[in-house]
Amino acid sequence: MDSLLPLALVWTLGVMSPGPDFVAILRTAMRHGHHAAASTALGVVTGIGVWIVLALVGLTALVQAAPAVGVVMKVAGAVFLIGYGVLILWNLWRARRAARGTPPAQAAEEVPDGAGPVAAPSPARGITAGAAFRLGLATNVANPKALVFFGALFSTLLPPTLSWAVRGAVLLMMLTIALVWFLALAWAASRPPLVRLYERAGQLIDAAAGVAFVVLGVVLLLE
Repeated sequence: MDSLLPLALVWTLGVMSPGPDFVAILRTAMRHGHHAAASTALGVVTGIGVWIVLALVGLTALVQAAPAVGVVMKVAGAVFLIGYGVLILWNLWRARRAARGTPPAQAAEEVPDGAGPVAAPSPARGITAGAAFRLGLATNVANPKALVFFGALFSTLLPPTLSWAVRGAVLLMMLTIALVWFLALAWAASRPPLVRLYERAGQLIDAAAGVAFVVLGVVLLLE
């Protein structure tokens, strides 16, 4: 049990580092509001729970023994991240193209959801709690590096003879830390100053988010 404290400290630093989960929650909060971002955060934490359970039951060893499994997981995750980033950029390009031929009063009504705002957006519109949850889950599960991370973390900081009760406590502790952090991020990013920032610079923010997802996917693919 003495190893739980260093594990908690390392995990807290790891979960707070920016990555696909961070970008997904940040964009959802500024664009769709706190409730949608909280659903995305729950999806992310669910994905984290999946990876932790798989690491605790030894899937990391299977991936190391069969490298082809890891390659397939990595390629699938990279394709999702790149595809999601390209979709954001594609919708943004369509919105800009439509705005050039549409009067401003009509452009605000005709831009499809997810395309990035031409006029000031309504932060809470256009996404259900289920869709936000699935976005968070898919974004997290698309990053198979998490399995390697948890496997290395557990093999370094936890004894191999750990009981299942303690493994359950580890799972609960790590999910609690992740949930608190991501819900706090969802709340902070949905505050009026950041929403107003998105209203003023939504296209730029969407472009940065799209590029970030593409870059993260490419980096995952090349590692």
